[in-house]
Amino acid sequence: MRTRSNISAVPVAIVILIVIAVLYYSFDSRYQDIPADINSAGKYTDDAATTTRIKTALMLNVQVSTLDIHVETNNNNVTLTGRVPTDNDRRITEEIVRGTKGVVTVANNLQVDPKIQAVGSTR
Repeated sequence: MRTRSNISAVPVAIVILIVIAVLYYSFDSRYQDIPADINSAGKYTDDAATTTRIKTALMLNVQVSTLDIHVETNNNNVTLTGRVPTDNDRRITEEIVRGTKGVVTVANNLQVDPKIQAVGSTR
C-alpha cells in the first residue's frame, strides 16, 4: 500500500533560499544609505542648534530683541532677513550672530527701514 508522499525537501529548500535572497536584496538596497541619512540628520541637528543659539542671543540683547529678524542656517552658514529701523541695529545683529558658536559665515540681508518700529516697542 502506498501512502501520500511528502513534498520533496529540495524544492522547498530552493524556494526558501530564493525568498531569503529576495528579502536580503530588498533590505540591503533599501537601507544602504543609512550612514548618509545619519550624517544628514546630524547636519540638520547642528544647524538647528546654531539657529537656536543665535535666536537666544538676539532675544537676550535689549536693543534687537524686539526686532523681526529671521535666521536661516545651512551648514553653519547663516542668512539674516527682515527689516530693522537703523543701520546700527543691522550692525549689532550681525555682530551678535558672528559671535555665536557654530557660525561660519553670515549673509546679512537685513533691510534698514526707518519707518518701522520694533515689535511691541514704542521707539
